[in-house]
Amino acid sequence: MIRWSGIALMVIGILHMVVLGIDAAAEITGWLRLELWTVEHWQPLRTQRLEVLASNAAFWSTVGSFALPLIMIGALVVWLGGKHLPLPSFLGWSLLAWIVVASLIIEVSGFPLGIPVAICLIIGARRQKLRRVTLEEASA
Repeated sequence: MIRWSGIALMVIGILHMVVLGIDAAAEITGWLRLELWTVEHWQPLRTQRLEVLASNAAFWSTVGSFALPLIMIGALVVWLGGKHLPLPSFLGWSLLAWIVVASLIIEVSGFPLGIPVAICLIIGARRQKLRRVTLEEASA
């Protein structure tokens, strides 16, 4: 359960980067020319030009998004599972809290896809803990 949750986190992160990266591809040349490094980006959003807003949105929905850390967390979960190391229970709970809040703010999004994954992480971490306790009791 934990391994598949980690794989699911990586897949969600990769899909996020690919799907939103298609729109962001047109902005990459501007980013390489440091067009995100302007004073205008510090102005209130409503006063920024549409081109600046579009470039910002493309950046924050790809490279600056949580997709890359999500891929890394998924890889860490898979690695921990492969080494039979315990998964901290806060990981599933904190992911679930973040995903639920984000899902309530923007309902039509990919955020709800993370709810079952976070729940599986919570259940998997609980099962790991119960197995450890049972093994400790059996060896005592």
